[in-house]
Amino acid sequence: MNASAPGWIPGVGKERIRGAGWKSLSFALLVTLGLFCLIPLSEFIRRTDEWLVREVEAVSFTPPPPPKTEMEKEVEKEALTEPVLPKLAETPPNLDVDLMAATLDVGPGDFKAAFSLATYNPAPDGFGDQLIFALHELDKTPGILKRGSLSYPPRLKRKGVEGEVKLLVLIDEKGNVKVLEVVSSSHPDFIEPSRKAAENSVYEPPTKNGEKVKVQFYLPIR
Repeated sequence: MNASAPGWIPGVGKERIRGAGWKSLSFALLVTLGLFCLIPLSEFIRRTDEWLVREVEAVSFTPPPPPKTEMEKEVEKEALTEPVLPKLAETPPNLDVDLMAATLDVGPGDFKAAFSLATYNPAPDGFGDQLIFALHELDKTPGILKRGSLSYPPRLKRKGVEGEVKLLVLIDEKGNVKVLEVVSSSHPDFIEPSRKAAENSVYEPPTKNGEKVKVQFYLPIR
């Protein structure tokens, strides 16, 4: 420093220079020490940023089957159960003859006659000792061989009148039909055509234990 400069105090400037050097050195040391302390921290940060990649094997997953319903369980149970065969009766049951019926197409006639076969156990008076069977007592129900022709009365046909006649008939050993009695009739004009149609019909000969017999039954004609 120039000693001749105005306001200069001897020894003051020199002290300022010496204090500034120590401060700079101390600051440099602190900065250097701080940098050394930051080196491990930066290494830790770099390691935490690394991704850990591992190979994972894919495992296929099959869902379990749904539980069986009650209906499926019952079906499997019935399939595993052996069927029980019904025992056959030693003697065949008696047939309900009221349920046996045959429909007769009367050919050139104007309507059809329904042959409903029913049992008639008691024999009418006048047959004496003749052996006559009911239908359920025969070996089989006689089949129709010849269809009788049934003509609708023209007068009733024009009026649109419908009727029904119920006859008691007899089939002999040759299959011929004989009207024994007119049981009922919705109109008198229907009786004679119904009688002729029945007696012109021919059945198979009725049999009992292989022998030809007579049989009688009710024949409703509509």
